[in-house]
Amino acid sequence: MLHPRNAPVEVFLATAIGGAGAALFVLMGVVQWQVEADATWVRFPVVVAVLGLLASVGLAAGWRPARLTAAFVFGLVALIHLLAVLNQGPVWVRVLSGLLSAAHVFAVVLLNTRPALIHFTGGRR
Repeated sequence: MLHPRNAPVEVFLATAIGGAGAALFVLMGVVQWQVEADATWVRFPVVVAVLGLLASVGLAAGWRPARLTAAFVFGLVALIHLLAVLNQGPVWVRVLSGLLSAAHVFAVVLLNTRPALIHFTGGRR
């Protein structure tokens, strides 16, 4: 499991961004479901959240392929949020999706730093 003493701050932040972003995306879907009384608003965010949480669990466990997998998943989620920003909808959804997209891109950048690379490849610090 992720121990902040053993993992660099970059990995810890990327894991936190992945988990918090997944939860916030599901929360956005639940709010839209309550506003429009349509349960289909929750299905897609739940699928995306499961992918994001699996990537975060892999990062927390320290599995070697988790860094590249999480970078791919977080990049894909960032693109999904950008599509929500460019789509028509409530302003609060578009603004929140823009912030989530930026956060996921930041997580990808964090996973590509030298400390994260050394942590997952087992090199010398």
